[in-house]
Amino acid sequence: MVLATLKLMCRSYRLFSAALVVTTAVWILSSSTLWRSGVVADFFLRYLGSWQERTCERNKEACLMAKQAQLDALHTELSRAVNALADQKGKIARDLGDRQRDLATHTALLEEGRQLYGRSVEFKSIVRFAGRDYASDALKRRLEALYRQGPSLQALVKQAKALDEAVDRKLNDLLVKKSNVRAARDILPSQIELVRANMNIGDIDAILRDVTKLSDTVKATVRELEDISGWLTTTRELLKRKIEADRSGQQTDFGQWLNTAPTAPSVAARDEAR
Repeated sequence: MVLATLKLMCRSYRLFSAALVVTTAVWILSSSTLWRSGVVADFFLRYLGSWQERTCERNKEACLMAKQAQLDALHTELSRAVNALADQKGKIARDLGDRQRDLATHTALLEEGRQLYGRSVEFKSIVRFAGRDYASDALKRRLEALYRQGPSLQALVKQAKALDEAVDRKLNDLLVKKSNVRAARDILPSQIELVRANMNIGDIDAILRDVTKLSDTVKATVRELEDISGWLTTTRELLKRKIEADRSGQQTDFGQWLNTAPTAPSVAARDEAR
């Protein structure tokens, strides 16, 4: 008897639960509660990252709020990208300075050696160059070896300069996009308030399309710079290939250079070379 009673109670509980679920579903789908169900759908679509155009059509306010949150996140990501690239910019600028000093030192050293070589040939004497004594033939061989290093040093300077300029352009692009995101984000609160007040604010759909287009563009840029080191490596390699392709045939013949009337280097250049 007791067992039969318990079974009856269990069946009754299951029937009650099923009825409650059906009643709740009918309440949600009823015409009198469409607004409530729309808000619930908007909430889940917004916070679960599944925002759809049909949801925007149903609830402009929530859609604008979602776009505002999206732009906030993009602005933060852009700030991180700008800071990371700015840090690398400092290193690249220092490397460019080092490369330029190396090339200036090399150029001054060659110019001094060329003058000393002319003196050695003219007076058939031993000259002291870069801390060592040379006869004219030995100095010529030394200068030729140094001269052959010139294009490589020049290429390194061009690569460092080109990379510095590329980073400058990318930083400027990021700053422009950051400003555009901030401007678009700042205008949305007023639009949201107008929607809440049921005021006519023009083509909201156009506003949403513009924000979506801006978001997509910025997202693509942020994705490109998620790995700053990788982006710099790729950019550096592309620039290196271009500069190496352009440098062929640029250096004059060593004999022609050696016998050209030298220009006396400044005292500062000679001191730096030493």
